[in-house]
Amino acid sequence: MLRRIGLSNFKCWKALDIELAPITLLFGANSSGKSAILQSLLMLKQTARGFDPGQHINFGGGDGDYVDLGSYQDLVYSHDKHMDISISLTWEKAGVQLSRKVGAIWAEDPADHLDIGKSIRYDVEWRTRRGIFINKLAFATIENGNSTDAYVLRHKEDDSYALWMPGWDSEYEVGGFSPPRSCFILPSHKDWSFPHYSLEFEQLMFCVSYLGPLRGYPKRQYLWTGGKPSIVEPDGDHAIELLIASSRDDGVLLREVGDRLKALDLAESFCVQPIDPGERVYEATASIGGIESALLDVGFGISQVLPVITMLMSAPSGSIILLEQPELHLHPNAQAALADLMLEVAEKRNLQLIVESHSEHIVRRLQRRIAEASPAIAKPQNIKMYYCQPGEGGATIDEVVVDRFGQIVDWPEKFMGDISGDIHSMAKAAIQRLHQERVSV
Repeated sequence: MLRRIGLSNFKCWKALDIELAPITLLFGANSSGKSAILQSLLMLKQTARGFDPGQHINFGGGDGDYVDLGSYQDLVYSHDKHMDISISLTWEKAGVQLSRKVGAIWAEDPADHLDIGKSIRYDVEWRTRRGIFINKLAFATIENGNSTDAYVLRHKEDDSYALWMPGWDSEYEVGGFSPPRSCFILPSHKDWSFPHYSLEFEQLMFCVSYLGPLRGYPKRQYLWTGGKPSIVEPDGDHAIELLIASSRDDGVLLREVGDRLKALDLAESFCVQPIDPGERVYEATASIGGIESALLDVGFGISQVLPVITMLMSAPSGSIILLEQPELHLHPNAQAALADLMLEVAEKRNLQLIVESHSEHIVRRLQRRIAEASPAIAKPQNIKMYYCQPGEGGATIDEVVVDRFGQIVDWPEKFMGDISGDIHSMAKAAIQRLHQERVSV
């Protein structure tokens, strides 16, 4: 689970450092930096798990990339290419151990893994001069709040690299390191080797899944090729194929998705079924008001939330799910019920959710559940909310603090629009109008 993320000179963020929780929600005006926070993780993921794992930074734009960030100058704050770009992450040790080749790393010995329960701190800093290079790459183990086993690789003026070990003699450096060939691989040097950190970083990126705000339009028919996709794509593609595979297997995922559509009051039932003798062509249908119709012929909200539900119900335990505007095209009651689904999968399926949203109804339902103290995960420490705003000195972010009674302690200005101002103005206008009507009588 990710515990902190920090950004420096990344898009509109001059500086950012926030704590993350099992459920973290990012709110704010348009172009206030919400999506940029998610994009920093997606950039790391496509760098670590892309076609060329030797790239130390992948701005995207290619087939299979999650985000297209252009060039260094496009990405850096104020488009000032003389500035450094940095990202820092802190995460808990993954509960799943990998002992197979993952990207660029081969781990044969389980002893290379860190002990479960410890946390890892990661820092990377890029700079451009004659080209883009890594100026700093650092890892540390955090145990009981203290940093141990820390290693910082720094670029030197002569273009060599040296390893510095904080906590040791401050003058103790090991020189002669080769440039890091990726943003998460500390290069080996004589007796120095760090495969466990690289593997843990790749495991973290492996756990990250993303669903964007623009989900594809539903189809009238879906072709079954016999394969079974393992993930829902960022545009929602493969959601129906996952459900078709479920219908041909044990049907569990299909039933779970249908149950959640019913809980959101969007459909009485949902199914996928073959429409040809060879069972290669399938149709997705939903029953509304007792009438079963193709997905293409019912409200658009069902097809847009279907990938959200499918991802939340199919992602492996321990996944980190990045969602952008999951509430799009949903009625307010369905948006509130979506908040309950978030709580359910965070608690029962051990998923971490980082959600960019504009939904007041999600906020209100989470406040209610915190006040009710039900389900058990509905506690202030498990639900973080942040409000982002653009500014001349870079985007700013404020935590929206919710107490144990579900009350927002200090309501940020313009959070969820000017609701209080509208209510006050409406009441004032009503009183003035009533007074005018009485005077005129």
